[in-house]
Amino acid sequence: MKLSISNIAWTSEDDHMMYAFLQEAGFSGLEIAPTRIFSENPYEHLEAAADFSDQLKENFQLEISSMQSICFGRNEAIFGTKDEREAIFNYVKKSIDFAAAMHCNNLVFGSPKNRIIGTNQMDVAFDFFGKLGCYADSKGTVMALEPNPDIYGTNFINTTQQAIDFVKEAAVPGLKINLDFGTFLHNNESLDLISDHLPLMNHIHISEPYLEKIEHRELHRELAILLKEQQYDRFVSIEMKNLNDIEAVKKTVLYLKETFYAV
Repeated sequence: MKLSISNIAWTSEDDHMMYAFLQEAGFSGLEIAPTRIFSENPYEHLEAAADFSDQLKENFQLEISSMQSICFGRNEAIFGTKDEREAIFNYVKKSIDFAAAMHCNNLVFGSPKNRIIGTNQMDVAFDFFGKLGCYADSKGTVMALEPNPDIYGTNFINTTQQAIDFVKEAAVPGLKINLDFGTFLHNNESLDLISDHLPLMNHIHISEPYLEKIEHRELHRELAILLKEQQYDRFVSIEMKNLNDIEAVKKTVLYLKETFYAV
């Protein structure tokens, strides 16, 4: 497996220091929120995005492991009007082009407020995410649907089991799951879910509910053992919000290294 961290955990002033620290710690990936790199209209900067990815690899041996917050600042509802759905669909397609330019093979679809579903709209969901999965596959990447519990204000795909069922029924290349450990903890889910369906999971977030500071948990070690046994070869990524404590971020990086590389 490979280790990564999302850049939402610190501010841009600490970017280069953190890149060097991650390299020294043996991490090979950086997960990004696109607006952390390009604050305005990020998906209009494909050439600059490719340059950023190349320089990150050349200078720090880090690849872009994943993209999150891909709909940041967008208010359109997937299950709203046809015009809203078309607008957000086209925007997410641009995020896929952006990921492809950066040689990034995972996009996390969280965006809980954009995906509140109404009665009898599952056909819309399968059509929307099925087309995105196919488009992602055509660009050499993956759209990873993230289960978000109701504490984030959505009623669509609240549990890991629901994400598994949805992705299996959709059966679309390029549509997989982002395993969110914060969701896993909030719902008190079983590691058996992961063990039995790991091939459906393209990316893993080590997180806490509300993206608080990562706690040291025996479940992390158990997950690490499971992933090693099943020869998981993709990214495990730290996801936590910016707590304005860069030393806490560094300690979390070292904790993940110790937990997942020592098994």
